[in-house]
Amino acid sequence: VIMDPFRQELFWASAGNGAFLNDVAIVTGPETELGDAVIAAGSPPNMRSITPSLRGVSALMPECRTIRMLGSAALHLAWVACGRLSAYFEPDLNSWDTAAGAVILREAGGQITDLEGNDFQITTRAVLASNRHTHQSILNVLEGAGVKGLDP
Repeated sequence: VIMDPFRQELFWASAGNGAFLNDVAIVTGPETELGDAVIAAGSPPNMRSITPSLRGVSALMPECRTIRMLGSAALHLAWVACGRLSAYFEPDLNSWDTAAGAVILREAGGQITDLEGNDFQITTRAVLASNRHTHQSILNVLEGAGVKGLDP
């Protein structure tokens, strides 16, 4: 469950039963080309995470439709799940940021991995979440920019 109290929106899902916004079923967006993708990036609080985040934004900006930094990791994941965003990446998150959103996103048809393309686990800290169609293209750009997680 992810609640956005400002918009009175409740995103929820359970494994094998679909994803919902309030009581309406949701699915990820249809964008297949990176040039059509609206991507959110995290704005992490320390230099080891902000530096790779900004490298990723720099690399993706000329390739995608636009990039946004909105604030809440949980809401970013929910917005990918309902098609408001095509993808979201951040190099350093915690399980409380991602646990609910990962279930909601998967149930909506999306994909979530680490920044090297490995399947998401509850311990995954560097995350790319997408509508599935744009996932590999975004991973390729992030890899080219050296964005895999925290900088040393």
